[in-house]
Amino acid sequence: MDIMCTSIRINYPEGVVLARTMDYEVPLDYNIVYFPKDYHYADDLMGNPLFNKYEMMGVSFQNKNPLKDGVNQQGLAGCTNLFITGKSFSKDLFSDKLNLSSMDYFNYALGNYTSVKELVDDLDRIHISSQDLTGNNVICPPFHFYFMDRFGDSVVIEPQGKTLIPMDNPYGVLTNSPSFKSHERRLQRFLKKKNLQPAKDLPGGYDPVSRFIKAYYLKEHHIPATNSDDAFEQAYSILEALKLPQGFLFNEKYQSHTYTRYICAYDPGQRKMTIRTHQNPMIYSIDFHSLKNRSSRQSLFLPQKMMTTNL
Repeated sequence: MDIMCTSIRINYPEGVVLARTMDYEVPLDYNIVYFPKDYHYADDLMGNPLFNKYEMMGVSFQNKNPLKDGVNQQGLAGCTNLFITGKSFSKDLFSDKLNLSSMDYFNYALGNYTSVKELVDDLDRIHISSQDLTGNNVICPPFHFYFMDRFGDSVVIEPQGKTLIPMDNPYGVLTNSPSFKSHERRLQRFLKKKNLQPAKDLPGGYDPVSRFIKAYYLKEHHIPATNSDDAFEQAYSILEALKLPQGFLFNEKYQSHTYTRYICAYDPGQRKMTIRTHQNPMIYSIDFHSLKNRSSRQSLFLPQKMMTTNL
């Protein structure tokens, strides 16, 4: 599976922006979904209904409930990134824990926590499994997660030994496999080189390791953002240099190209999301206050064709 996403954090004096590319291998329909509070979006693996305490919105595939990235009304934002390690999730269930598939954990986090601290404090209660109570396999993709909140706190959540481990991320970057610690070691080796010249020394590949190093270097050498608008602009500027162009990578298995389907960015302090599609360079923005009906689930679809504005 070729899903090669890049996520970055952009700081500004009053807040933070979380942005990501979504690179996918097959033709993909996606749209924005809004959930009102107390919405039944899934069941846990014991068959119990899951409801969100807080309003949330983000991007889903094929208008289904599981979000791939999003923000909640309390100012917690996050995203999922593919994390293939060769190890599968547990098939066990535990009566003293909340048993979820990895597909539903992200929605659960946005629906129930107000901050990174709350999320981390509750990790011991969460168990990810690939089977339900009846022994049937469930969709349980190999994800790791990146969350940040309106206070500026952030955390990477990564499966290790069939448990979820929180990790500080001082680099403000997340890509895909290998593990976050492996990325950290490779980045440190790169930074030890003397007289780095970005035009010559930055890696040019689209593999996760190359993108991790390049994203960090570009982010650190960008002019500091002074406000939220600056942070959004920087996020799109940096990710534009990291997106995978259509036609570059062909997937023989699916007879399709892997490329960046969308770029999106969230400001959890403003409870705001922005998004741009591959075909359409226009950036669209939405926040909770701009929604007309906040009592029911809503689906918002993005114009996919090239759009321009007359001067």
